[in-house]
Amino acid sequence: MSIVLNAFRLKVPDLYLEARQVSYDQETLEGLRTKHGTTHAFRRQGESILVFSPDGNFPVSGAKQTIGLKDNFGIFCFLVKDGLTRHLAGLGRRPVGFTPIELVSAKPEDNLLVPILGEAYPFQVCAKYAIHTRYVQGHPSLVIDCTTRRVLKETCLFFLRAGFDLNGRYVAIEEEDGYRKFLGSVSAQKGDTLYVTRPDGQTEQVEAKDIYLEASRTNFDDYVSHTHGAQKDAIVERIRQSVSSFNGGENKKTRIDTLKRYVQSKSIPLIDGTRIEIEDAPDIQRHCDQMPKPVFVFNDNGEADWVEKGLTQYGPYTKRTFDRNDPSICVICAQHDKGRVEQFVRKLLKGISSSKYFSSGLEGKFTLGTSRVEVFATATDSVEAYKNAIEAAIRKKAEDGGRWDLALVQVRQSFKKLKVTENPYYLGKSLFFLHQVPVQDFTIELLAQSDYSLGYSLNNMALACYAKMGGVPWLLKSSPTLSHELVIGIGSANIGQERGADKQRIMGITTVFSGDGSYIVSNTSKAVVPEAYCEALTAVLGETIEKIQKRMNWQKGDTIRLIFHAQVKKFNKEEIGAVRAVIDKYREYQVEYAFLKISEDHGLHMFDTAPAREKKGRLAPHRGKTFKLSNHEMLVYLIGQRELRQDTDGHPRGVILDVHKDSTFKDIKYLSAQLYSFASHSWRSYFPNPMPVTISYSDLIARNLGWMNQLPGWNDSIMIGKIGQSQWFL
Repeated sequence: MSIVLNAFRLKVPDLYLEARQVSYDQETLEGLRTKHGTTHAFRRQGESILVFSPDGNFPVSGAKQTIGLKDNFGIFCFLVKDGLTRHLAGLGRRPVGFTPIELVSAKPEDNLLVPILGEAYPFQVCAKYAIHTRYVQGHPSLVIDCTTRRVLKETCLFFLRAGFDLNGRYVAIEEEDGYRKFLGSVSAQKGDTLYVTRPDGQTEQVEAKDIYLEASRTNFDDYVSHTHGAQKDAIVERIRQSVSSFNGGENKKTRIDTLKRYVQSKSIPLIDGTRIEIEDAPDIQRHCDQMPKPVFVFNDNGEADWVEKGLTQYGPYTKRTFDRNDPSICVICAQHDKGRVEQFVRKLLKGISSSKYFSSGLEGKFTLGTSRVEVFATATDSVEAYKNAIEAAIRKKAEDGGRWDLALVQVRQSFKKLKVTENPYYLGKSLFFLHQVPVQDFTIELLAQSDYSLGYSLNNMALACYAKMGGVPWLLKSSPTLSHELVIGIGSANIGQERGADKQRIMGITTVFSGDGSYIVSNTSKAVVPEAYCEALTAVLGETIEKIQKRMNWQKGDTIRLIFHAQVKKFNKEEIGAVRAVIDKYREYQVEYAFLKISEDHGLHMFDTAPAREKKGRLAPHRGKTFKLSNHEMLVYLIGQRELRQDTDGHPRGVILDVHKDSTFKDIKYLSAQLYSFASHSWRSYFPNPMPVTISYSDLIARNLGWMNQLPGWNDSIMIGKIGQSQWFL
């Protein structure tokens, strides 16, 4: 048994290179690379540019520098990637990018669509390799990854000839290095000429033969529908299974090892001619740890490490204090689907007798009593019809002197393509939220599932419904520390119907805190544009501390620990400054903080031979497996071999936790264990989450509020009421 990474230690030569140093500015760097990039290497180093030569001749004069590679790992890693890029370009392979270097295979046998759609099909799904460098326990290493990329080989002219409608579709133009740059969307066509609207709103005429469709999932699915009609869904599913199998652990490792052996066998040089050498991946099993399962707290402080078992044995945490028993529930659905929707709602409430985990339904599993349900039908699928039905439901309950405890709103998958102002999904949320009514949507397509599959879907849906109504299904038990602890999650979402100018990034903020040894998701949530983010973070943090210090009776001199989780490239000075500004207000406490960057886009994989004989997830590590990359970085698997659903599922991705150097609390093992527990704490699903709730909840907050802010008349202050104190965003 062994565990290896796809990281191969580089042998650092005992070598000194001569370089020239000139002042940095972006224009100078780009100019040097354009003019001399084929013969020399140029690296930005702070406010300088280092110039490296193959023969001692330099295109610029500057301060002479002598650089020892053993003392400058960053420069050495740069020169390794520079050497690999030159080697691949010399083979005519056109690598793209540098961090990482990406290479798409041109071999027909590496196109996964050939057995399904044939070699002549304009779209391809090809093997893609990514090569990068990183430090692993202090050693420079070459990281090699292999996955797939959707590729388009034909120009827009091909699709015009094929009778495929290009109007409204995004297009790109190919630059000299092979990179395809976003151009805009097609607004009209005349013969072989396309009119393309750019992000700035300007329209230009372009010949169809000179531009390409974006190789997006939407364009791909629509073209398969165009060529294969009713067979489209079956073909797309075959492709999904093929891609997942390709990304399985065995195939991934085999291909990575093949490229690794290629690098080892070739004399690929650095710019001065010194050969790049890499070692085989060492067995890291004895350096890996396995985290214990998190423990959850239920009714009457019952504990279990499996939430299904805990709910069945003890009931939900708020079983005795839940204030919406015998709930009033309204159902909004299309008139022509009313009968099927009624059957579906009954299964949600009463359960499916043959289901393993959902035989007692929402009412039985969460001890809600008997629901009072009323159905309000829409005449059509229009926004106006939904508005009329929702207003009728709200008016009816107001006349009865009460308020709905939950609204179930039936929508359609096709609504996703509609603009926000024309989408019943967002209209339903906004109208019900205005009256403090939580909403659970479901698609009409869900009703087509078999009772076996539907049982799992309804189990998750019932969990979210209970939390949205203000219930607490369970808490996450923590080991009490000497410190009072707040964990702040920072997420984001890109909001906008159109690519380019109309797109805006929204930041979401949520809070998790530990009071009596159990982690509770706070009702403090906010979504803002990035420009207002630091101000909002300061306000949310201040409000949360004020609320919790009273609730938990903090005393002068107590230690307060603030832990920030974010999926950002890096924490900037403004964020850290915003937190310090809040801390300065609480000098009576001992305040420490940690900024934790969480990344899943890093290309590093762990391959474990222990499950090599398993039917699914061969070479996948178990959930909770960790490996310490450095004093401030940890690789953690939040999803493992047992969490994969089927044998065609790909290799699970771990996340890398990176503690910022300015943090005053840096216990990487403690922070990793805490984050691992939060990945089990979602009330959106019973399955472990590939991201902790601190991130996933914040992303949901940002996405929901970001879209609803585009509705006329919507105001975030609506969320200040009781609805905002529930997990409305699930």
